Amino acid sequence: MTIHTGISRKTPDVRREQIIAVASEVFGKYGYALTSMASIAHTVGGSKSTLYKYFPSKELLFLEVIKSLCEIAFFPLKKYRITCENDLNYFLLDFGTRYLGVVYGRAALDALRLIGSEGAHFPDLAEAFFSAGPNTLLEEVCTALERFAAVGEIVCDDPELAAGQFLGLLLGDKLSRVLYGLSPPPSSAEISYQVRMANQIFLCGLCRG
Repeated sequence: MTIHTGISRKTPDVRREQIIAVASEVFGKYGYALTSMASIAHTVGGSKSTLYKYFPSKELLFLEVIKSLCEIAFFPLKKYRITCENDLNYFLLDFGTRYLGVVYGRAALDALRLIGSEGAHFPDLAEAFFSAGPNTLLEEVCTALERFAAVGEIVCDDPELAAGQFLGLLLGDKLSRVLYGLSPPPSSAEISYQVRMANQIFLCGLCRG
């Protein structure tokens, strides 16, 4: 782990971001229970009293770490816009590739691991995580399916359910294997293949008008 030294000469905003970045590394390596504010302060290179000025408790710092990871992970998809208004296949392939690229990024994986290990102690974590990204993405796919159904391209009685099923097909069991350390994150070529297979299965299930 990289030791970050000296925060006294930084501006308050820079100091805060630096603390969050370091805390993310420490929490990720040792978990919430085994991480102390003293160890984070030592790694940052400042005093514990300085750390408490920015974050009054370990719990609040941990929540900010999760929030930061979510923002980093899902930022590329927040600006996503439909690139093809008339081709559902192209839309799903494009969206799926972007989605998996984010999910298998370091920030998203770190957030998922921390939520998985500490979710019982922080019941609002999962809700905050889904609000930051997955719920927005679900709405994006749902809106697209509604639009294609409205013009008769597909028959889809429950676009919201179908959108969730598409995201599930994209992930399959690969994400669980990556999170548990059974396999590395997929390569770009593997993501492309995974998306094509999910897309093929999904479109076969939508009866065309």
